[in-house]
Amino acid sequence: MNRRLFWKIFLPFWMAQAVLLGALYLRLHYRISSEHPWWIQPERREMPVLANLAAQTYEQQGPAALGALLNHLSLPHRSQFWLVDAGGRDLSGRDLPPRVLSDAAIAEQREGLHHSYEANVLAASATTARGQYTLIAELVPPPLSERIPGDIIWTLKLGTIFSAVVCLLIAHYLTKPIERLRNATRQLARGNLDIVVGANLGRRRDEIADLMRDFDTMAAALRKQIKSERSLLSGVSHELRSPIARIRLALTLAREADAAERREMLDRIEQDAIQLDSMLEQILTVSRLESGQFKPEFEKFVLNDLVNEVVRDAQFEAAARQVTITCQSAVEGIAVMADMRLLRSAIENVVRNAIFYSGEGGKVEVVITGTENRRGATVIVRDNGPGVPPDKMQLIFEPFYRVDDSRGSRTGGMGLGLAIANNAVIQQGGMILAQNVQPHGLEIQLMIPTIPHPPEPGTSYGPRVMESAGAGKA
Repeated sequence: MNRRLFWKIFLPFWMAQAVLLGALYLRLHYRISSEHPWWIQPERREMPVLANLAAQTYEQQGPAALGALLNHLSLPHRSQFWLVDAGGRDLSGRDLPPRVLSDAAIAEQREGLHHSYEANVLAASATTARGQYTLIAELVPPPLSERIPGDIIWTLKLGTIFSAVVCLLIAHYLTKPIERLRNATRQLARGNLDIVVGANLGRRRDEIADLMRDFDTMAAALRKQIKSERSLLSGVSHELRSPIARIRLALTLAREADAAERREMLDRIEQDAIQLDSMLEQILTVSRLESGQFKPEFEKFVLNDLVNEVVRDAQFEAAARQVTITCQSAVEGIAVMADMRLLRSAIENVVRNAIFYSGEGGKVEVVITGTENRRGATVIVRDNGPGVPPDKMQLIFEPFYRVDDSRGSRTGGMGLGLAIANNAVIQQGGMILAQNVQPHGLEIQLMIPTIPHPPEPGTSYGPRVMESAGAGKA
């Protein structure tokens, strides 16, 4: 597998460690090869004694014996000795490079040692009755491996290996989750929406862990979105089937009917067409709200006036079903900044839903209250219907969901009203709360902020469900 990021992390880390160890190596080289290198200290201590010995040998035995002594002291490729008089003339008959002679003059002024990168020159003087002599020694530095103690060499080697292991672990630690994220992305692209990458992170708390958790959040949002779209598609196909079938049947009968019956069939086709138009409008509304395509147009208005208007319009429908509907305001003149058309749709759908479920002779109560901090208002819609089973409470806000499927044939509803209301309130920055009431019935609270704060794009909010001891709805 091509692990480019792994090598991009591993190699720079390891090279940085290698450069650091190399700098330490060079520093040791400099210190060991500095003014007082340890490896020439034995020769340096012996130089005064050797200078006296060389001077005595020259005076007593002559230049040949001096040359033999100096040859005995010298080591091949390591050291070389000369004895010069006060005038700087070599007394052993050996070639004395001018550089060595000048370095020796400097060494005599620096405690007998002059250091250079080519060699180290030692100089020691000896004075006899016949004159003054200077013994000069040129010491060539040995290989670096001989000048650095063995424990330091092993430290450098082990440090290099240790740094390689540490860099390997760091690179693996950083790139392994990214590799998992990459594989998960590919699986997600293939349609595997159940993929999870942040399950085995443990206590890891860094940017990569946050990225993986965000990926899981994104995958969950995609699952929910696709599930919603599939549910929407399934609901649309199911809901459209009945009116389309009725239209086709009416057309077939109209072809064979007389003028009076044909007029009746056309009236039915018109009603079904109106129902289809209303149905498609609601479906489009839900789709726009859930996808975030709907952009609220905020304006300031009095919430009490809007709710009273909705209740007045609902009076006709409630009267037809013999349902009593009342409206009370605990606080008057509540001003809100919201999208009036969207908020009206939310309240209207909740009120109509309450009328549908209250049944003949039922009662619907609408109450308007303000919050304690005056930063919001609550519209409470309460009916005395059968209520909703606790395990189904969250589902009533899903598109096309109906607690009782027979309701669709009785009322013409599609299960979109509460879904529209929920999404409409969320777009205002509000929230919907649902709970059963005693002895039976359902209460829905629409909490609306006076100052709108729409949700961030991609943020998922849902209705809240409160526990209640109310009876379930069959």
